[in-house]
Amino acid sequence: MFNLLTYTFFALLFSICGDSFCIDNSDNIQDISQIETQDEFPAPNYDALLPVKQWNRQTGDSAKTIGEWKRWWTYLRLKKPVVMKWVNGLKLRIYPGNEVFRALFVRGIYDPNVVVAINALLPKDGVFIDVGANMGYCSLLANRIVGEDGKIFAIEPSERDFLRLLDNVSINKLRNINSYRLVISDKEGEALVSIAPEERSALNTVATEFNYKGIEKVKTEKVPSTTIDIFVDKEGLDKIDVIKMDIESSELSALKGAKNSIEKFRPAIVLGFNKNAFKANHVSCEEIEKILTELRYIIYSLVEEPDFAFKEIKDLRDYNGKIIFCLHESLVPPTLPQPIKKDWSTIAWEFFMR
Repeated sequence: MFNLLTYTFFALLFSICGDSFCIDNSDNIQDISQIETQDEFPAPNYDALLPVKQWNRQTGDSAKTIGEWKRWWTYLRLKKPVVMKWVNGLKLRIYPGNEVFRALFVRGIYDPNVVVAINALLPKDGVFIDVGANMGYCSLLANRIVGEDGKIFAIEPSERDFLRLLDNVSINKLRNINSYRLVISDKEGEALVSIAPEERSALNTVATEFNYKGIEKVKTEKVPSTTIDIFVDKEGLDKIDVIKMDIESSELSALKGAKNSIEKFRPAIVLGFNKNAFKANHVSCEEIEKILTELRYIIYSLVEEPDFAFKEIKDLRDYNGKIIFCLHESLVPPTLPQPIKKDWSTIAWEFFMR
C-alpha cells in the first residue's frame, strides 16, 4: 500500500513538472525526446554488485531515491528500446513495458542476491551453464568473473528473449558467451514453450501452467530440446563450475538429464524452487531432494542475518524461498560479500542527492 501511494504521489508530481525531471546520473536535465534517440542512456546510481537486504524480486522497480523516482517516471514514458550503460562497464538494451527491464533501468539491479552468490561460486577462468538465460542478465555479469579465458553457455528457448540475449552479447562484444536456443530437459527431441506477455517475459515455460496466476499465454513455440549430459558431450567440456537452472517448474526434468555431468564435475547448482508452481505442474519436491541426496549434494538457502551467507536446509519441505543452492559435500560454501551498512544520515543524503 505504501509503495502504491508513493508511486501515485510521484506520478502526479512528475506530470505537473514535466520533462525537467528526466535527468541522467550527473543530474544534467535531459528531454525525453533525446532519451529515445541518443546512442546510450546514462547508468543508474549503482556502483558495485552487492547483496540487498529484503530485496523483493516481484516489485524490483521500486525506487529508493529521488534520482530513481525520476528514472522510474522516465521509464514509464519510453516508447522504444534504449541502450543503457550498466555496472562493470557493461551495456544493456532496455525494453519498455517489462518488469525486469524496469528494475534494471530504475535501480540497475534485479535479483542481486542470487547473482552475488553465483559470482562467489564462479572462479576465474570458470565454466558457467546458464539454463533459462532470458536476455542474459546473469551471463553478462558472470562474464566479468570468469574473464576472457572462461566460458559461459547461455541457453534460452524463447525466440523473443533469445534474440535479446544475442543482442546484449553483441553490443558488449563478448566472445566468451556462447548462446543457444534450446529447451533443457531429460530427453532429446522437441518441446512446446508457452510464451508469457512482454511484462512477464521471464516466466516463459514448458510446463502446463505458468508459475503465477493470471498470466495469459501469448503463443506457443516449438523448440529443440536436449539434456545437459548430451549438451556437455557435444561441447566437449572438461569441467563445469556452476549450473543455473531457473526454468519455471522444469528443474526436475533438467536435473534428471544432468546426472552424469553433475556426478563427473560436481558443479555448484543454482535451482529455481517454487513449491506452489511445482504442485500446479505435478513436480515432486521430494524427488528433487532425492536426486540431489543421491549425488551427495547439500542444499542451501541464502540468509541475511546475522550476515549474508549460505545456510544449510535440513528439510526441503520447510523451505519457502524461490531459489536453492546445491553444493557437493566436498565443497565448502564460500564467504559472500556483505551489504553496505548505512546510517540514517547517509540514507537521507542519498535519497535527496542521488
